[in-house]
This record gives sequence, C-alpha cells and structure tokens, in this order.
Amino acid sequence: MSSTVDALFEKAADATEAARSYLVSEQGRRLRRQIATLVIVGAPLISELPAIRRSPMARLLRTAAVGTLLIRGAEWLRDWEPQPGFPETLGG
Repeated sequence: MSSTVDALFEKAADATEAARSYLVSEQGRRLRRQIATLVIVGAPLISELPAIRRSPMARLLRTAAVGTLLIRGAEWLRDWEPQPGFPETLGG
C-alpha cells in the first residue's frame, strides 16, 4: 500500500515539474497570457448573468472582489516609486 502511495506522489511531483517547465517556456507564456485574458474578460461577463447575480454566494464574491481591488490599488499606490524625471515626461 505504501509503495502505491509513494508511486502516486512521485508521479504527481513529476507532473508538477513538467507543468512548471512548460509554463516557463515560450508556449507556456502564451498560454498564460491567453488564460489571463480569458479570465479578465470573462469574469465580469459571467458575473452579470441573472442566475449568478441572484446567488448569495455570488454577491459575497463580488463584494470580496471589490474589496480586493481596493486593497491592491492602495498597495500599488503605497509601493509606487516614480522614476527620476517623471513630471517632465508628462509635460509638467
């Protein structure tokens, strides 16, 4: 029994390593971009479906998403360091 479990964990580790290697490659980079684009475009569209909007869980997720966006925006603003000469590049 333990040898079966060990073999299963070994196969899972090999699959994980293969997936990581693929995602680092140029094809993996393209795949990551396509999936990200699909999620970025699709999530707002799906969240507007009437069946989804009526769901209490969907409302909770929407509230959490807005909160997450606000927090990420605040973190970005806090951590942002303008480059030297930044106002001049804006015509200021």
